[in-house]
Amino acid sequence: MLSIQDKNINNSLLRKKEVFRAFTDDEFNRISHSMHFRKYKKGQVLFDEGDHRNKVFYLSKGLVKLERYDVSAIYMYTDYIKEDKLFPYGELFSNPTYRYTAYCLTDVEMYCIPTEVFESVLAANPHQMLHFYKSLSSILKEHEERIQFLVGSNASRRIVKVLSFLMNDLGISVGDNKIKVPYPITICEIATISGCSRETVGIKLKQLKQIGKIEYSHKVLTFNDVLYFKNYWEE
Repeated sequence: MLSIQDKNINNSLLRKKEVFRAFTDDEFNRISHSMHFRKYKKGQVLFDEGDHRNKVFYLSKGLVKLERYDVSAIYMYTDYIKEDKLFPYGELFSNPTYRYTAYCLTDVEMYCIPTEVFESVLAANPHQMLHFYKSLSSILKEHEERIQFLVGSNASRRIVKVLSFLMNDLGISVGDNKIKVPYPITICEIATISGCSRETVGIKLKQLKQIGKIEYSHKVLTFNDVLYFKNYWEE
C-alpha cells in the first residue's frame, strides 16, 4: 500500500498526464480519491471476457495484452496496452461487460478506477470527452489499418509484417537504424498474430537473423535494419 506522501506524489504526476489533464481539480480529486494503486505479476489475468465491467485501468508500468476468441476458440483479436495508457476504451458508456480478456505480459503497476465514478466525471466534462472520442477514433483507425495490413499476404510476408507492426507499436530506438522491443515477445505470440504455425515463425526468424535483419535472444526482439521493416509497414 502507498504511503500518503507517495500517493500525493503519484497523484501530482498523474494530474499532468494527457488522460487526466483536462479534468477540473474537483473532477480529478473525485477520481483520485476513488482509485487504487495495484501491482500485478507477469501472467496474471486482470479480467476475463464477459466479466462485469466495474473498473477502468490506467497502466503506469509494464505491458498488458488484450485477447478475444470466438465460440470455437479460434483466435480473433489481440492488442497491446503500453505504459501511460488508459483501457479499455471501447466499452465506455456502452457494454456492461468486458469484451476482451486482459492479462499481464510483464510485471505491471496500474491504477484501478471504478467505472461508475470515471464515466460520471467524464460525461460532465466536454473537453475531456472530446479527447476520449479522438483517442477512440485513432484506435479504431489503427485497427482497421492493421487488418488491411495483415490480410492477403503469404505466410512469410505476414510474419515480417507482424514483426514490423511490433517494431512500430512497441519498439524504442536504441541507436542508429536500430529499434528494440523492451518486452518479451514469444514465437507463439508472433504465430498467433500472423496466423502461422510456430515452426514457420521459427524458420523465418532464423532466416532474418542469418541475414542480420534482427536479433532475437531471451524473447527480446532487436531490429537491426529498421528501414527494411518500415518498407513492409508502409506498403
